[in-house]
Amino acid sequence: MRIATWALLLGVACAAGAQTPAAMWRFFGNPAPNNPALPGVGKQTIYYPCLNRLYAVNIEDGTLKWQYPADAPLNTTILGQPIEGDGLVYVGTSNGNMLALDAQTGSLRWVFTADSAPTARPLLDEGVLYIGTGRGEVYALNARSGEPVWKEPYRADDYIAGKLVKEGELLLFGTNTGFVHAISTAGGRRRWLFRLPPPNYDSQPVVAGGSVYVTSNDVVVALNPNSGAVRWTRRFNTEFRLAPAANDDYVAVLTRENRLYLFDHSGKVIAGDKEPIEMRYEPLTAPEIHNGKLWLATRRGTLLCYSLPDGKLEWLYTLRPPEGTVDANNRRVAYLGLNGKPVFIPNGFVVMTGEGNLTAFGFGWVDRTAPQVVRTTPALGEMLSGQLPLDFTARLRDDGSGINPATVQWLLNDEPLPAEYEPSLGEVTVQLRAGAAAKPLPDGRHTMTLVASDWAGNTVRYNWAIYIDNSLRRAPTRPQQQPRAPGGGGGRGPDF
Repeated sequence: MRIATWALLLGVACAAGAQTPAAMWRFFGNPAPNNPALPGVGKQTIYYPCLNRLYAVNIEDGTLKWQYPADAPLNTTILGQPIEGDGLVYVGTSNGNMLALDAQTGSLRWVFTADSAPTARPLLDEGVLYIGTGRGEVYALNARSGEPVWKEPYRADDYIAGKLVKEGELLLFGTNTGFVHAISTAGGRRRWLFRLPPPNYDSQPVVAGGSVYVTSNDVVVALNPNSGAVRWTRRFNTEFRLAPAANDDYVAVLTRENRLYLFDHSGKVIAGDKEPIEMRYEPLTAPEIHNGKLWLATRRGTLLCYSLPDGKLEWLYTLRPPEGTVDANNRRVAYLGLNGKPVFIPNGFVVMTGEGNLTAFGFGWVDRTAPQVVRTTPALGEMLSGQLPLDFTARLRDDGSGINPATVQWLLNDEPLPAEYEPSLGEVTVQLRAGAAAKPLPDGRHTMTLVASDWAGNTVRYNWAIYIDNSLRRAPTRPQQQPRAPGGGGGRGPDF
């Protein structure tokens, strides 16, 4: 097993209130493509599930405390999300077991075997552990002993997805066929059942502002949590494929076209109707609202943060492998495929990838390292024809707080060129074509300058010279290549 390192430690704690995330540390577990579990957060520990092994990682520095099992890995898969409470950490597995481990040592305390795998993320409340399974059973267990609290489990007879949510004396959850159940925590009896209009992609209920919010097909629905009665609905000319996000101020939904709409708790549209707010990439999971901002994990290995209610991009970061990483076809891997949403910790969050990479970001860390210019085409001192068309390319990297796309510039002899920056690939491109304002470059020496800043304000200004000789044959233009979507490995970009 590879141990955690401080390879991304970037500085010392800054004044309270700093909100630009910066990478603090990375822990490397075993590879876990399509990981069905999320990290769990305890008081001083992050519990990181990697398919058949659980790592207990120090929340401050990313060092390993213990792993379970200590020797051979499990012959089953960890599901849901580990949860800590009263000296124990609870973990569900695909063979139907719910394990209680000692939070300090990782030793096994008790095992409860359900009728099917605990697929939902569990809930721990007042000494009772609630779990939901793939066949629709909901169990209430004594958290200290693992003994059932209810005489019989509640049976929804359908796959329970997402997580269990407690509101007052009710337990809420959604199922794969589009039902929202509300059951009593006292005895597990049904209080109400609401059927979402098909087709349904993500039935997770979200509770905020005194209502239960769900999305399905082309509608956003607000329900009374006590009765399941509809308070308001909003219908769109598009589909919703992700659950909503909500806090005390807003309800946020994303359409199939990755457009953001915000409501207040009365159902009034606050933003997104008159001026569309478009997310930069396709989300991997439903959005989250944390500290008044909207957070997204995307299918391009990129994390996004938007201010509310205006939907302005405030932060963007792409997780990248070490330089030189290639796939089986010897193509450069540009980004790491994310395995789930950000999981928030005190003053930061963690996110995981299919390669077993767990990265922790802190809001109170200073990034003092400027972005890197990894490669340029043309290279330093290169001689080429100045006849149009001309293509220039470069690759940027910043492992600290990430590159701010709005700051990227490409200058030729101190004059700006029409540069485009693709954050998921870290690539800057310039295309000079005949018929536009561009003109052939004259013979002689020319100065290239690439400028970029990270979100913490560190700036690189990289200068190099090229030489133009128009007696040379013009180099062929490079075709535009699209990276494949990451499939457990990551995205690839053009080889330059």
